[in-house]
Amino acid sequence: TKLLTEGDKVVGVECCVDGATQTVNGSVVIATGGFAGDLSPTSVLSKSAPQLTKLPTTSDERSSGDAIALCGKVGAGVENLEAVELTPLAAVMPNAPDSQFKLVVSDAICGAGGKLLDAQGNRFTDEMASSQVRVDAMKKATAPYRLVITESQAASVQWLCDFYMDRKVMKKYDGPAALAKEMKVAALDASIGSDALYVAMVTPALYSCAGGLVTGWQDGAAGRVLSASKQPIEGLFAAGEATAAPFAKLWSVSGIPMLYSIYSGRIAGRAAAGSGKTPTDLRELIISSLTAPSKVVEESERAEQSNEAGKADDAPAEKPLEEMTQEELVAKVKDLMANGPPASAEPAAPSGISMDEVKKHNTKEDAWIVVNGDVVDVTTWIPIHPGGEQAIVAYLGQDASDEWNMIHKPGTMEKNFVPEGGKGPILKGKLGGGAPAVAAGGGGAAAPSGLSMDEVAKHNTESDVWVVLHGRAYDVTKWTQVHPGGVAPIMAFAGKDCTDEWVCIHKPGTVEKNLAPGNPSGPVDKGPVS
Repeated sequence: TKLLTEGDKVVGVECCVDGATQTVNGSVVIATGGFAGDLSPTSVLSKSAPQLTKLPTTSDERSSGDAIALCGKVGAGVENLEAVELTPLAAVMPNAPDSQFKLVVSDAICGAGGKLLDAQGNRFTDEMASSQVRVDAMKKATAPYRLVITESQAASVQWLCDFYMDRKVMKKYDGPAALAKEMKVAALDASIGSDALYVAMVTPALYSCAGGLVTGWQDGAAGRVLSASKQPIEGLFAAGEATAAPFAKLWSVSGIPMLYSIYSGRIAGRAAAGSGKTPTDLRELIISSLTAPSKVVEESERAEQSNEAGKADDAPAEKPLEEMTQEELVAKVKDLMANGPPASAEPAAPSGISMDEVKKHNTKEDAWIVVNGDVVDVTTWIPIHPGGEQAIVAYLGQDASDEWNMIHKPGTMEKNFVPEGGKGPILKGKLGGGAPAVAAGGGGAAAPSGLSMDEVAKHNTESDVWVVLHGRAYDVTKWTQVHPGGVAPIMAFAGKDCTDEWVCIHKPGTVEKNLAPGNPSGPVDKGPVS
């Protein structure tokens, strides 16, 4: 609710937790998103781009410009507030066609061959063009607009089409003639073919903000919020849509907003933690994501690590983190960033509850579900669930994350947790695997150490893409072309370890859910990486 200051320095925040005002001291990283979710007369959007407030939005009420309001009171500069990107693929829901809030249909549908049709059934734009080009074309065409993909083309993104069908975003037709009859036109564009069709009604809508707080990008100012006079505000950092992005003309290219949010988040985090590491130039990173990575110099090479036998045993006991001073904590973080965590004497077994175990609890009398990686016993919650029993019963023994996140705000489940024996959701633990199998005989030769990062690094072109996630290599060559977040975020980490970036924006199990051969265009598991 308020930034705390001492002179010109930001030293903490005042916040409201469960109705009580609290203060938290320390450096502040602002990552509250943009302002495209507030269409009220007094909003940032109304003041900076009033002509856009008549459009629907894909951002909810949390995207309200909090960053600008909070930081403006301490003299932060802002720019490009009129730079708001529109998406051409906001879904018009049959049961709520006039709703101001819209869901976004993934650009992967266009990447797989989807076509945009106008009211007459004609194509009117290049579906692989930037969002801005397609939105401009919509302004010249006749609504309503439809995104159409044939059943054969949809094979590469079948999981997406199934997802949209379940949520009534898409409707399936036997063929072009059936859709043409419903549209009351003689025939559809000849490029559609004769196959069965998946169809979504779409419209332009507000999507993301390229304007916001002014931040530094070089040397000591990287990640820091700048004042109106372009001077860093001590103790204040910002990232993502809360900030004004450079190179705004690229903002409407699929994947660039996500890539920028990841990049700026890492820069702000490093700066707030006191890391002296020089950030990669953003222009180089964007270029590398849009061109063959083999032509771009690697950001940096991972240093080889070694652990001397007995070193851990001889080392003095380390002071607990809660007892460290601020200077000791900063030094600890720098050491971890430079050298990584110390190696364990024995590899720890994967912790957590397996999906096989969750599946056993699939009755109203013994009901478990998985939500965002948490295994939750909902047996006593079913009778008192505000959304009714059926909303939970439909997912007993299953992962309900996708459905849950569609209709609940972050933190809703955690807010309702009760202890064992209470009436409500009970956290049983994290979703994970069981203990690793032990080879027969116990001893013998050690298991293969896995692929090397040198081998992974060879696969760094759009026609041959590997990445490393959680210690395993994945061939994502086919998935790159249908990835819902676009090609750019994957190509930025071609041949590299993308774990840090991945976990920032994906739910646990996302890769496993999309693996080939179940998804023909999904990631292919190539094995562990040493």
